[in-house]
Amino acid sequence: DDVFLQLYATDASIFDLRPLGVVRPRGVKDVVATVQYAQAEGLPIHARGAGTGLAGESLGPGLVVDFSRSMRRVVAIGEDFARIQPGVVHAELNRQLAASGRVFGPDPATSQVTTMGSVIAIDAAGSYWLRYGSARQQVESLQVVLADGAVLEVGRESLTAAANAQDGRREIVGQIAALVSSQEKLIQEHQPRSLVNRCGYHLSDILNGDSLDLAKLITGSEENVRTEKLPNTRGVALLFFDRLEAAASAAIQIPDLGAVACDMMDRRLLSIARETDVRYDDLLPASAEAMLLVEFHGDTNDEVRVRLEDLVSRVQRHDHLAFAAETVIDPQDVDFYWQLPRHVVPMLYRLRGTERPLPFIEDIAVPPDTLPEFLRRLQDTLKHYSITASLFGHAGHGQLHIRPFLDLGNPQHKQLVNPLAAEVYDHVF
Repeated sequence: DDVFLQLYATDASIFDLRPLGVVRPRGVKDVVATVQYAQAEGLPIHARGAGTGLAGESLGPGLVVDFSRSMRRVVAIGEDFARIQPGVVHAELNRQLAASGRVFGPDPATSQVTTMGSVIAIDAAGSYWLRYGSARQQVESLQVVLADGAVLEVGRESLTAAANAQDGRREIVGQIAALVSSQEKLIQEHQPRSLVNRCGYHLSDILNGDSLDLAKLITGSEENVRTEKLPNTRGVALLFFDRLEAAASAAIQIPDLGAVACDMMDRRLLSIARETDVRYDDLLPASAEAMLLVEFHGDTNDEVRVRLEDLVSRVQRHDHLAFAAETVIDPQDVDFYWQLPRHVVPMLYRLRGTERPLPFIEDIAVPPDTLPEFLRRLQDTLKHYSITASLFGHAGHGQLHIRPFLDLGNPQHKQLVNPLAAEVYDHVF
């Protein structure tokens, strides 16, 4: 009915697009039936989990398939893998893995609600990209439903074995391998320099000798994902800067020191933190224009403590980029420091006023060594349009979350969305 469909017409983005219908599959058979019906009727399909996508990924005019309702089980946990349904919440998977000292490394900011189907579908990463990479590096195999309703388990496929297969695997593997092989030069010439690549299907690394990795190319209804051993010891440093560009310059150097995470927060977010928790009022200098949160892992406290000391010595005392620093190793203090990005960033949406932080130039990725120059260009563009914005990012690998403050009820502000986005994207390219 109208009300039900409207619930699925929006997600965490600024868009509103009403679907034709919604399916809540209870299992693979329901997914197969939906795909076959959509194929017969010429309807698009839009897979959906919690609707946390900031670019309208969950929306579309066809059939929305909501996996979060029933297909949300952790099917099996092995020594170094987990088999999951797409509707399982990311944080719930890691809660179950923690009991055996394991973790699924990529950590999107909305971990408490986002589902693993979307983590894999958009190749999500997060703060720990420097340690674990993105979801694409952690997928072993996928169960997929083809357009004709056939169900396949796909992963790293042998070209020789696929040529003799009696299912849809033979045609799919053969045609994709031929395409990638014949266009190898073109594919390699057009790879982005950024470490994070959200430009659709990745073709550059799926063909290797006699094998084609279909799991890296597509996603489906059940996944086998790799898990990692939880670290013995964690340590975190907070570095404070009087300029955003100084923080970016420091971030370029930090991955070489062995950091597993390097996040950046701007002045606006630090101010919100001080206003919402008196403990941050004492911890965060009021003069800070930017902060880096850096984490190290190690086998012993001493090992991590030395790495933290080396970091502070280099960034503050040697390069004179940071004007202050705080370091902790105690697990409770580490978790408290991580509350800064994980709890403060969502508070942007609770600010009063008609102007809201809008994610329409969200998840930008640039080569890390260009970050200082890009931030200068970004600030100049925002000044040109007389717009303020908040900035949170995984500076260690050049990924930024930028939220301009606009009032979409104001026609003048609404007219700024496209030109602002176009100019920022020009800087990215």
